[in-house]
Order: sequence, then structure tokens, then C-alpha cells
Amino acid sequence: MKKKKIVLLSSLILIAAFAIYSCKNTLGESTEETMTSGNTTMQVDYSIQPVVEDALAVFQGLYPKAHITQVNRNEADIVQALLNDSARIAILTRELTTDEAAHFKKLGIEPHTVAFAKDGLALIASKTLNDTLVNQEDIFKLLRGEDASTVKQLVFDSSRSGIAQLLMKRAKSANKTPKNVYSVKNTAEVFNFVKANPGAVGVVGVNWLLQPPVEMEALVKDVKVLSVSKKLKGTQPKDYFKPSQSVLAEGNYPLTRTLYVLNYEGKNGLGTGFANYLTSEAGQRLILKSGLLPVQRPPREIEIVNK
Repeated sequence: MKKKKIVLLSSLILIAAFAIYSCKNTLGESTEETMTSGNTTMQVDYSIQPVVEDALAVFQGLYPKAHITQVNRNEADIVQALLNDSARIAILTRELTTDEAAHFKKLGIEPHTVAFAKDGLALIASKTLNDTLVNQEDIFKLLRGEDASTVKQLVFDSSRSGIAQLLMKRAKSANKTPKNVYSVKNTAEVFNFVKANPGAVGVVGVNWLLQPPVEMEALVKDVKVLSVSKKLKGTQPKDYFKPSQSVLAEGNYPLTRTLYVLNYEGKNGLGTGFANYLTSEAGQRLILKSGLLPVQRPPREIEIVNK
């Protein structure tokens, strides 16, 4: 009788264990992360938020088992999260510096960094502003705390954003709080600031002008995009350019940056899968349609019909 009870109990335990395993497998809880399935989080520089959102939506549409949560933050906070090991996948407008990358070398993690697009920094102003030409040199002067003739005020989405850090570096500015340079909380506030201050010039990623969220469409229509001199100081109207896909391709717009996927997972997970998609022909076509410049030119397909 005791033997029968033991056998019955063992059978029930096995059945229960199988049921729990099956349930977990059905819910996807025990599914191992691959390049096209699983769950992960990706931190994104919010100055390039729109184009990444669109690409991610298409990627997850192609691979329904892939669940990537996009967290939009400023560059400085994302880099800190990588170094604190609270983030492993990021999309930034620069690679990590040698000092920053040394952290991962100590951990024995080989990074997988992929460039997928070139973006422009657009200068925006109130439609009431008469001047539409800005000398590149004046932007750098203002960032060093000097007076400038074609720019009176400059406003960024955040002092910790990739945009502000890039221009401060190019200006070789050691001035942490230059006069007439302002930082607000987000991109929408940059548009509101220039609208309320006709002499101010805002700096935003060009993808915000091309693919604004629905709630920002009216704001985008209410500003004008300024032309920037290719050289430090332009002497003729032909020396100035607005950011566009063709101008970026020709190398005539001076305020550009490259977009990267930085993957520190240490494995071929969803970070690798998304990076592979962005650099594939389909992903590069999506970048092309977004108005940014893909790092690889997708071939043009011409259909010849014989009649």
C-alpha cells in the first residue's frame, strides 16, 4: 500500500512539474533570448527618438516574439547607465571614449558597435526672424561665451544631451555656463522657446522635423529652418546650406553626426538582431525614407516593362 502511495505521489509531482514547465513555455517566460525573440530594454538618445521608434516598430512587426522596450534619455545618463551595468544596449550619436570603453575591457565584454545613419543638427527659429543665414563660427563663439553677430541666443534640449556635448566639443569650449546659451527639458520645449523668443536659435536633430510625433506637428510647422555656412564664415549666399538628405550626401552641411547601436550584451541577443536589421537593405531603405542618410546606399530597383 505504501509503495502504491509513493508511486502515485511521484506521478503527481511529475505531472505538476510538466504543467508548470508547459505553462511557462506558453507564456514565453522561459524562452531564451535570441536575435529575433525574447525581452530586452534599449536606451535611446532622445534627440534621435523618432527614427528609432519607427525602425523598432517595423522590426517588432517582422518578429512578433521580439519585445524591445525603448527608453529615451539624454546622452550623459545613457553612458552612465552603461558604465553602471544597468543598461547593455544603447543608441547614441557617438561611440564610447577610450576611457569609457575600458570599463568593459575589464569585464571581458567585447562590444559590438554598428553605425547605421548620418543625421544633421538643424537650427530652428521663430518665423518672425528676418535673418535666415547663420555663420558656423558664430555658433562656436556663443558656446565659448563670446559675442556673435548672426546668433544672439542658443537653446538646447538639455545640457546633458548629445547635441549640446557635440557642439561644445567642436567649439573647444571650456565654459560650462556660457552667457546667452540655454537648456530646457526636452525637444518640444526648444520649439516653444524659439517661438516665444524671436531672437533665439534652437538646435534639434533633423529627424524631429521630418518625423515629429503627432502632438508636435503644429510646433514644427510654426518654426523656420536656418541655413548654416559650410565654412566657419560664409561670404555669399551659396556658402550656406539647410540640412537635407541630398545636402548631407554631398557633404555640404557642417553640423552632422553618425548614429550608432552600442551593444554590450556579450552575446547574440536582440541588440545584435536589431543592429543587423538597421544595417540590412530593408533597414537602410527605412532610414532613407526617414529623410536621414543611410551609411550604405540601398540599390535602386528599376522595373522595365516591355509593351
